[in-house]
Amino acid sequence: MELDGGVHLDLDQIGPAASEPVRRSGSRLPALVISRNPCMAKVGCYDDPKGCPLTITDLPPLDVAAVVWFIIIIAAYEFVATRPRIYAKSIASFVQDHRRGWMIEMSNRDNRIVDGQLLGWLVNANAFFASTTVIVIGGLAALLSYGDKAREIVQSLPYSAPSTATLWEIKVIFLMMIMIYAFFKFAWAFRLSHYTVMMMGATPPHDHPDVAARLDHANRTAELLGLVGWHSNLGLRSFYYTIAGLMWFFHPVAFMVASTWVILILTRRDFFSHSRAILRGPAPQP
Repeated sequence: MELDGGVHLDLDQIGPAASEPVRRSGSRLPALVISRNPCMAKVGCYDDPKGCPLTITDLPPLDVAAVVWFIIIIAAYEFVATRPRIYAKSIASFVQDHRRGWMIEMSNRDNRIVDGQLLGWLVNANAFFASTTVIVIGGLAALLSYGDKAREIVQSLPYSAPSTATLWEIKVIFLMMIMIYAFFKFAWAFRLSHYTVMMMGATPPHDHPDVAARLDHANRTAELLGLVGWHSNLGLRSFYYTIAGLMWFFHPVAFMVASTWVILILTRRDFFSHSRAILRGPAPQP
């Protein structure tokens, strides 16, 4: 059968259920009735068929641009923020200095019960966040199966961009990937916390004759504790990125704006916050 616009359709390929209305309506139909996509024609689905393979050309260009912008701006921030000269001015660097001082003071103390309690709180915090990410991943997985109603609600909001079922699922999977990354970071931080507990327990007593060995052990414990904080911090950043990703459900432009907004917040808190100034302490006098 020939459609308007010179599109040819083999009715035998789309099945009897889908082809019967076409046969009854005449030999020529508007081209918009049946998609030009041959995959859509084969399954008899005229709007976002589940069975069709998705290619990058099927995605709206603005959505692709939003994802690319998200990846570029986050990768650029992570790259710049971890450069040694810039990292030395960040709040993470000053926190690490205090960790080192904490472990040195711990090695000088006879009673280390309080230190163990403080470290135990850090272990529980990482376990809590790891469990939270599992709950979020489970909720997003459920949304994949029951997302039609949520999609209708979002698309009914003012200024929201239309989204096909396939694109909606891509957005959900995108958030799941961020949360899976956060889970691995928190889970590894939780594991490293156990190693830190063992290192703290193996610290030589305060009256150990080899002072250099005791201080070296304290510094290595602080370095391991710094890795705990580093991976935990990356997991927390993923929560920020997820908030930006939620805006993609409304509009790709909102997604790009939210991504930029999140990076600006992280930049301020890492390099220009009041808490950073407190942790840094008074500036050295010339």
